[in-house]
Amino acid sequence: MELVSDLPRRAFTRTAKLATLPVGLAGRTALGLGKRIGGRPAELVAAEIQQRTADQIFRVLGELKGGAMKFGQALSIFEAALPPELAGPYRATLTRLQESAPPLPSRTVHRVLAECTWPSGGTGAGSP
Repeated sequence: MELVSDLPRRAFTRTAKLATLPVGLAGRTALGLGKRIGGRPAELVAAEIQQRTADQIFRVLGELKGGAMKFGQALSIFEAALPPELAGPYRATLTRLQESAPPLPSRTVHRVLAECTWPSGGTGAGSP
């Protein structure tokens, strides 16, 4: 199991990792344009770009964990609204991201709940 200290915590590091997503897409798109000029079918090039983009999203969001990983998991809800031909490569990748999230220890959940202030004004898990 990974230690929490392994997570990138500095804002610059997290931002730099997230910035690789659009930069990577731009690079893949430029390479895909070159392949299309070279005669490869547009559908094949587009499918390859989508698959590689999905893999990069999984890798980056999985490395960042925390909020970024939760964002990726939330995306898996919205992919159901996309047409199957567009959502296909992302569906499997987002499912892997959900499944790779480490479970939260129950003692941590209990501690956080005990520290919560509830709307009713009470605190802790025994509050109404």
